[in-house]
Amino acid sequence: MNSIIILIRTESDFERAICLGISANKKYSVHFIFVGDFSPFYFDGISNKFQKELFKRNGFKIKDFSDFDIFGKLLKKLCNNRSINFKSVLHNKKLLLKYIFFRIFTKYILLIKKNIIKKIFKKINPVSLLTDLSGTDPDYLPEQIRVEATKRKVPVFLFTHGAAGGLHSVFSSPNFEPYNKYKVFVCNKNETRPDIKNRIILGDVSSSYPYVNYLNSLDLENIDFQNDRMYRIGFMIGGTAAYTSTSGWSVQEEIIIELSENKDVAMVLKVHPRDTGLDYLKMVSQFDNLLIVKNETDRSRVSKWANIVICNDHCSTVFEPMILGKKVVAIEGKHIPKYSNKHSPLINSSINYIKKSSEFKLNSLINVEKEDKVTNQIAWGDNGPINLVELFLKKYLK
Repeated sequence: MNSIIILIRTESDFERAICLGISANKKYSVHFIFVGDFSPFYFDGISNKFQKELFKRNGFKIKDFSDFDIFGKLLKKLCNNRSINFKSVLHNKKLLLKYIFFRIFTKYILLIKKNIIKKIFKKINPVSLLTDLSGTDPDYLPEQIRVEATKRKVPVFLFTHGAAGGLHSVFSSPNFEPYNKYKVFVCNKNETRPDIKNRIILGDVSSSYPYVNYLNSLDLENIDFQNDRMYRIGFMIGGTAAYTSTSGWSVQEEIIIELSENKDVAMVLKVHPRDTGLDYLKMVSQFDNLLIVKNETDRSRVSKWANIVICNDHCSTVFEPMILGKKVVAIEGKHIPKYSNKHSPLINSSINYIKKSSEFKLNSLINVEKEDKVTNQIAWGDNGPINLVELFLKKYLK
């Protein structure tokens, strides 16, 4: 059986790697390799409990990049599979020795990483390499692996982190990385230009109709919080859109405050994956009917628990509850003057679209159409409610 390699760096590409792996594993020997940005170890580099268990239940195994070298593997063990910084040592002096080993590990891997890359290709002999849309700095590990693949004439396929770009491209000026010599799969026509020849419109594989419903059917790492309440509202905090639009958090906060004493309402707030300083949550964190979850909780668990989901109008997480036919609210952020009259494509969907908290009416929300035309355009690449991974395997990964 031919082998393929899927690289994993962060939470967002991990969920798509699993989605790709589930279908690809029927036809290929799939090798998952962790090359994390924030930690070199899968153990503490990925915190999403649901995705980790899903990965395990599908019989998948993952190797850290360092596992392909005997001394790298030994040093990893001496670090206890954890990335340790000096700040941690100041809080716990017992970590000093592990910190020293981690520093040695880091320097050692930096010195021999090109040799490890060659070992990987020699050992696995892949017919394809799949990675996410990460940076192309020549010293960046994922790029070095891609370059080695190209030298060996191994096709390199890049996949996205979701369809958010197709939403906020309307009120931003996208700068497309060329990714020369690679094939780039994007979600929609808003994420490419006619002059770019290596872009293929596929859609977001983890937002395909059958996969979203598959995730929703799993009784795994479910949220258990005031489940008996009539209104269970999930809040997804998005990011800013290319520094041209706010995340809509200020409106979400106002809605949370207004509902904080409503005995019929329970709320779960999922923090944006890149948020580290959470001081802005100090007030709402005191409310008894609000549960705040972070990277350890998958967004699918919030969508499964909630019967109402509130996102901003340029966040890729909006599509999952839309596909499930939930009552979904999109908040338009405040745009810079240049884009003040531009709107997210979601304004033309069946979603409940608002600009301010006073427009949020709990009792008049409508359910989204499960096969919404905007979902098809932006998240499915106009391919409809099909398994997008199967389309990728059949048409492109030959």
